[in-house]
Amino acid sequence: MARYLKAELIDVVETVDSFGQVAGIMLVGAEEWGDKALPIVIGAAETLSIKKGLGEVDFPRPLSHDLLAEILEALGATVEKVTIDALVASTYTATVYVKDREGKIHTFDARPSDAVALAVRVNAPIYVADNLEKYAEDIRKYIPPPEGKVTED
Repeated sequence: MARYLKAELIDVVETVDSFGQVAGIMLVGAEEWGDKALPIVIGAAETLSIKKGLGEVDFPRPLSHDLLAEILEALGATVEKVTIDALVASTYTATVYVKDREGKIHTFDARPSDAVALAVRVNAPIYVADNLEKYAEDIRKYIPPPEGKVTED
């Protein structure tokens, strides 16, 4: 059984995929990994949704993740946590844990981008399976260091 580490969404970096379409790279890291993070390629819509959930962009209408968060709240359910679980056939898997009003926990298979987009809206913790560290990369590959900061290579 996998061990999970408390994770954080480090950033969502906009990029262009191999088909020339706008996409994003979601960087999820754990304190234990130091300057490394999982680079998870996500779509343009999910990139926008996560950035909106973080308050980095504004959008005039609710997005799907906003709607889901509102529905859960209206039903008295809460997102307890989300986990990024595995890499299966080049695709990351995730789980959303929802507690209903009676206190029962329900688990839902999800794409990591959807799980994180929901988590940032409801301030739910994110966890990552520690065995995914082998796929983590140096975040400086995706995020340049702040101006004037010297990095060691």
